Amino acid sequence: MAAHVLEAALTSDTSGQLWSSCLWDLQSGTTLATYKGDGSAPRGLCLLGNQYLLSAANNKPLIHVWALQRRDHVQQRMVCGGRVSAMAVSPDGTLVVAGIAEKINIWQVCTGNLLAVLTRHYQGVTCLSFTDDGSHFLSGGEDNLVLVWPVHSVLSGGSTAVGHSLEPRHTLSHHSLPVTDLYCGCGGLQARAVSASLDQTCKLFEVSSGQLLLSVSFDVSITSVTMDTAETRLFAGGTNGNIHQVNLHAQPVQRERHFEDSKDGHAQVFKGHSKQVTCLSVSMDGSQLLSGSHDHTARLWDIPSMQCIRTFSHKGAVTNAMLILPPSHMLEGRGKPSAPLPQFKRHLYTQGEDIEEGTRNTVDVRIGQYRKGHVSDRVQQDYTEQKRIHDYTEQKDIQEKGDHGSKQDLEFEVKRLKHINQELYQYAAQNIFNTNGKS
Repeated sequence: MAAHVLEAALTSDTSGQLWSSCLWDLQSGTTLATYKGDGSAPRGLCLLGNQYLLSAANNKPLIHVWALQRRDHVQQRMVCGGRVSAMAVSPDGTLVVAGIAEKINIWQVCTGNLLAVLTRHYQGVTCLSFTDDGSHFLSGGEDNLVLVWPVHSVLSGGSTAVGHSLEPRHTLSHHSLPVTDLYCGCGGLQARAVSASLDQTCKLFEVSSGQLLLSVSFDVSITSVTMDTAETRLFAGGTNGNIHQVNLHAQPVQRERHFEDSKDGHAQVFKGHSKQVTCLSVSMDGSQLLSGSHDHTARLWDIPSMQCIRTFSHKGAVTNAMLILPPSHMLEGRGKPSAPLPQFKRHLYTQGEDIEEGTRNTVDVRIGQYRKGHVSDRVQQDYTEQKRIHDYTEQKDIQEKGDHGSKQDLEFEVKRLKHINQELYQYAAQNIFNTNGKS
């Protein structure tokens, strides 16, 4: 019962008429806090270290920032190089990744430095998601691809990546139409993740190997997806407003499952939205489901009975809806953030740059330490001594991954070099040796 009292719904819409984002009480349906500003972009609402709320503007190259402790909720604006189409924050609150067109920008929170710009997608980035240990993040795009990125490799090579496209650990081409949503489960590198697409399928795969575990086909294009905490049920929202529940533990085990053919109770439908479902979130105890839709409503569902128990009305299409455990200061609105949030830079940080004087006194403070309650002395020392980004990522790799991680890095590097070698061979074969039969 306490979980229901403590958990709240955080939503946003495109209009921004009443507020940019709103925190709702699940029991009464009343507003607990509001954050005024422009409309929020899809997959662009994030909590940063229980200190700040970030929201990507819907049609502007801006990221709005609110300090959760301040009752007046004065917003700060970050100017970006383009409209942000997706955004995610690392679990420890040290990194923010954002999709801008087909590029992925990675910022360091404590300095605002732009550490890397990834250009592996060929079309716009639609969704981003971190693993729960922060070692990897996933990206999906309009080019039908899902990419798995190792954070330590991206950061160690990011500062020298000008004009060079860093390669992901895995490039998954399971979908035939644009990827619309991603959800990554628990377990770090060993986690399972699921992707949704307009090709009417959801793909469940293993993050470490990229292996496809399950493909579920529906009779409608899928625009949102999530799983419960135990990862026994998958929820997929469609363009027709229906939300499909698929039991992942159903027998017999099949690699491909067709929803329209399931007549044995393994798949069920939540009906209530009249337009496309844009976002989904499951409560911690797995008993409730929150959904947002283009029909200007967010709905709270009781999963066992599949009944809608509460409706949250909006003035525009709902772009983000998530169930969170709000920190006490988010509800009380007292005090100020424990660390300032510097402006995100628009130009790539290089190892030769010095840390600005304005951030010299705050560079040793990580937003993530207030989420976890502590931060290692060695990381603090690295920050205060203003070491280079490469040194920091090497140390973080040693702390978090150890010898096992080094072996995986070597295997990844071998695969990458093999891929480059294959491309060189194909180019030589086609252009030098005239294998196409042209003289």
